[in-house]
Amino acid sequence: MKSENYILSIEDNTTDIALMTRIFERRISDYAIRHISDGETAVDFIESDGFKKQSPKLILLDIKVPKLDGLEVLRQFRKHKEYKTIPVVMMSSSDLNEDKEKAYLLGANSFITKPKTFLELCETLPSLINNWII
Repeated sequence: MKSENYILSIEDNTTDIALMTRIFERRISDYAIRHISDGETAVDFIESDGFKKQSPKLILLDIKVPKLDGLEVLRQFRKHKEYKTIPVVMMSSSDLNEDKEKAYLLGANSFITKPKTFLELCETLPSLINNWII
């Protein structure tokens, strides 16, 4: 694995984190996945020198994460013009149009409802990688 090839997941559900990790290990081995479980830590990481030196190829962002919600994380992330080419896909259990509209207004590239089963997640994650990473 090359260190620059990673996906950043901002997700607090431990089951989703474990399933995503397993899928990346078995089916998306060209990329590592790094998980951050709260919005405050995510913003700190995004503003760090480490992030500037090695930015992710894609960010998977849940709306409902503790400390700062995903929409606020997205707002803070999009303030950094140098990261405008990094795609952000909102993955949420919410399917409210209001959440989708806010996400797109704040600069999300896509908004998907979280897959409900492991098999759906196995199909969705590789598809996201293929669609958003050039």
